Amino acid sequence: MINKHFSSEKGQSTVLLALAFVVLLGFTALAVDGGLVYANRRHMQNAADASSLSGGSAAALYLENHDVTYGNWDCNDPDVIAAQNSSPSGAKAVAINSAIANDYIIDDDDSDDHGVFTGCVQSYDNGAWIEKFIDVRVRVTGDTPTAFAHLVYNGPLRNTVEAVTRVEPPTSLVMGNAIVALGSDCLNDGIEFDGTQDTKVSGGGIYSNSCIDTRGSGAVIIDDPYNLDVHDISCALPDCYNDHGSSGLVSPTPEEGLGRKIPKAAYDVPEPNCGNGWPYHGNYDGDGNLEPGIYDRILIQNGDHTMDPGLYCVNNGVIINGGSLIGSDVTFYLLGGDFDSSGNATISLIGPPSKTCEDPCTLKRAAPGVLIYLDWGNTGSVTMLGNEDSEYMGLVFAPDGTIEAGGTSSTMATVHAQMVGKRVFVHGNTSIVINYDESKNFILPASLQLQK
Repeated sequence: MINKHFSSEKGQSTVLLALAFVVLLGFTALAVDGGLVYANRRHMQNAADASSLSGGSAAALYLENHDVTYGNWDCNDPDVIAAQNSSPSGAKAVAINSAIANDYIIDDDDSDDHGVFTGCVQSYDNGAWIEKFIDVRVRVTGDTPTAFAHLVYNGPLRNTVEAVTRVEPPTSLVMGNAIVALGSDCLNDGIEFDGTQDTKVSGGGIYSNSCIDTRGSGAVIIDDPYNLDVHDISCALPDCYNDHGSSGLVSPTPEEGLGRKIPKAAYDVPEPNCGNGWPYHGNYDGDGNLEPGIYDRILIQNGDHTMDPGLYCVNNGVIINGGSLIGSDVTFYLLGGDFDSSGNATISLIGPPSKTCEDPCTLKRAAPGVLIYLDWGNTGSVTMLGNEDSEYMGLVFAPDGTIEAGGTSSTMATVHAQMVGKRVFVHGNTSIVINYDESKNFILPASLQLQK
């Protein structure tokens, strides 16, 4: 008999199971530790975002409280420096305290990827205007405790995250340009100057999202622009300036093809509040005194009329073709129809100051810095005429409509207004001076944007 001896296979499954266990343990370690790293990074990013935004908010509040605006911006201004560095109200101090509240200890030096840095910029040319801002950058670095990785790796599992908040100062609408056309169609929109006498713009620039046309013999002159630094007369499209054979001087020479159109954020004027029981007055056809409230129409043909301070919401337009109309700290908000004034009337209309005006103006809902506001979707027109004693002061805003200023030799010569419309038409046979004054026009509040 032959005896056969076979090697035993007992225990092989145990080896395989052990190997499988090691592999499974590795995957488990990767999943657990990877999840810990990811969760920790997300928590760190949230903390960095919150810290950066808190610092940015502190800087914005400081700038507003100390009347620092786009117009007077200077990175060497003590208030601009304090907005970044002062304690406890500056950006750095507030950002550090915010990080501490989220269990991260940072300092005012981020060169080691664990701190806060602020930087001031005042000469960034984005193609349409000079941008001025403060950046608040927060970097946070942290190690993640591991469940398994330390068994095979001696180094830390380290995350570094970054957040940057950009703080733009309180800024006059559309960066302080005095005349702005928002429409993008050269055939129907843009800015047109047409007259035999000069148009002088003082304190602001001229900008069009489409074209600028000059006709007639009158000059168009920018005098002492509102700290724009560049592009005092400019338009967005290539070959967007056309003089149509005009003999009038245009100074400075318009700059064409800047490319970037004005973003809505640069002219996003809040709509006035006509609701919540605002009094209804029906039609006004001439009793000598107007009170704030809601009107179907305002018609002034003769006589002397005064306006109490406040907000006037009008459903179907305002017509002034005779007599006189005088009002201070007033805002016209036209939900429909035109604002149509005549050279036969004496008109003195002054909007509220650019910052919240004192009572009773605030109680009467007048919009700071806004004189005439055509509602979004209102394709009507604002015609600003009047006799030589007339004046308009404040923002005239018609985002979907037309603004017209000028007239014959018997009409006014000065408009203390900022004109922002889909289309703007300046014309007539008398010299027109458009004086832009930041303190008398709408100012956008300081803004924050989380860059990364």
